[in-house]
This record gives sequence, structure tokens and C-alpha cells, in this order.
Amino acid sequence: MFVLFIILAVLALIVLAVSFAVPKATDDDFPARKVTRVVAGALTALALVFGGFASLYTQSVGQASVLINAGGTISGQDTSPGFSAKAPWVKLSTWDLFSQSATYAGNKKGAPDYTRGQVNGQEVTSSVSGGAQVNFDLSVTYSIDGAKVEQLYREFRSQERFTKQVIEPQILAVVRDVPTSYKPVEFRGEKRGEATTRMLDALNKSLNSYGVTVSLVNLQNISFTDEVETSIKSVEVAQQKAAEADANLRAAQIDAQQKVVVAQAEADANRLLSESLTPQVLEQRRIEAMKAGTVFVVPEGSTPLVSLAGK
Repeated sequence: MFVLFIILAVLALIVLAVSFAVPKATDDDFPARKVTRVVAGALTALALVFGGFASLYTQSVGQASVLINAGGTISGQDTSPGFSAKAPWVKLSTWDLFSQSATYAGNKKGAPDYTRGQVNGQEVTSSVSGGAQVNFDLSVTYSIDGAKVEQLYREFRSQERFTKQVIEPQILAVVRDVPTSYKPVEFRGEKRGEATTRMLDALNKSLNSYGVTVSLVNLQNISFTDEVETSIKSVEVAQQKAAEADANLRAAQIDAQQKVVVAQAEADANRLLSESLTPQVLEQRRIEAMKAGTVFVVPEGSTPLVSLAGK
């Protein structure tokens, strides 16, 4: 837009200068001077239109722009969404801030594709404890602090260069290092979440100084060589059997504990009943029963006493 503004403005000045150099026409119905001045006016109007477009810009929510003078110096940065004005000769370096992603998936060949802060590359290859090779898909979601954009532009000149020189190397270094602490069955199994958290923490630690915050690391499609896969399946089967045996043992222990509790409760109840039947209590119950005309059966050797109800 600015280039067109300059070209049209220069042409308008040239045509206007020519109009002053053209002698007055003898034919008043079609004077040459009037024609050149009309053309100069039209060119000037077009130059002003393109100059107006070159002076306005808009940016969306989640974007920030660095304003660059014609000489290459930085005149500031803008993080506000909507329409804004600038000098026609000022250029913009626009950066995307929110929800940028680096995705590595599949076994496609060649260099990754870059679009500002977006990266698309092939699956990550690393090694686990013991040296076995592991391949996995990975996605990393991150955002950039808008207040850091001017500083990043000074160092890297564009978001794509920043992504190539900082974001991607840091991501690959971290996610290739973490698996080396885990056995194959652990990395794909019970400690996968722990490994993901370690990657997230390590990336934030290494990238926070650039104003980058990593919000999500996602591991998918973890695979090994056929030999390692066979070994993992054997371990998983053994772990499943051990888990089943442990569950059965726990169930047996719980059942035994329940039986002990029931037996103890019955014993406690009998003990309390026995302790409550003192000689005084038994004598009182015997007297109450006699008053009611009850017949008692007493042990051999004792002196029975029978009370007959009167007629």
C-alpha cells in the first residue's frame, strides 16, 4: 500500500508539473492544461486513498504487532485488538500469542512445516532406560506474553525464526531426554502421566525467560520395536496376574477379618450376658417365676421348691 501511495503521489506531481508547462490551448472546448490537471487530481486522490489504507491496520485478539520504521528502527509495539493508525511508511511484524502448537506425528519425511508459531513435524524418536528405541506422537500447546514481543523481534526478527531457533529445539531436547528415566513398560503404562508432567515442567522452566508458557503436553501412540513390544506384553501379563492374585488375597483377608469380628461380637455378647446373671439376679428371677406359678426343672442334688397357684 505504501509503495502504491508513493508511486501515485509522484505521478500526480509529474502530471501537475506538466500541466503548468503546457501552453494555453486555442480551443477552449478541450484545453490540454485542464486535462493534465484533472489527471493530476485523480492520481492525487488515488494516492490519498492508498495512503489512508497504508496508515490503518487491524489485529485480532491474541495478536501483537511490532511497529518498524522505514530505516529498520522499532517505534513500539501494539497488543490492543481492533483498528489502529500508524504512519504510512511504518511496517508491522505481527505475532500470534495464544494457543500456538507444535505437533509431531506420523512418519512423514522432510523438515517440519512452520507457520509463525505453529510447527508440524514427524513423530519423535527417543530411547528409554536400557537403550531401547521408542517412537511417539507429541503435541505441545503454548502461548507468548505480548509484553515480550518487541524484545523477541529485536533478537529473532520474526516469529517463525523464533519458533525454529528456540521453541522447537527446546521441545525436542526435553521430550527426548525424559523417557531415558523410564523402562518401556513404565513409559507407556503407569508412569506415562508422570513423564508428561516432567516434560511440561521442564519446558516451562526453559522457555519462561522468553515469555513463553506451555499449557499442555500430550503423548500419543507410544511404540517400540517388535522385540521390545513382546517383552512389554509379557511384563503386562505378569503384572495383571499379580494384581489378580493380590485382589484375591485382599478379598480373603477381608472375609477372614469379618468372620473374626462376628465371632468376637458373639463372644462379647455371651460374656456380657454371663456377667449379668449374678446369684442375686437369678434368685430374683426364681422368685418372680414362682409367683407366676411357673414349673421349674432344677438340677439333680438341689432342693426344688414348687409353688402351686391357689384355687
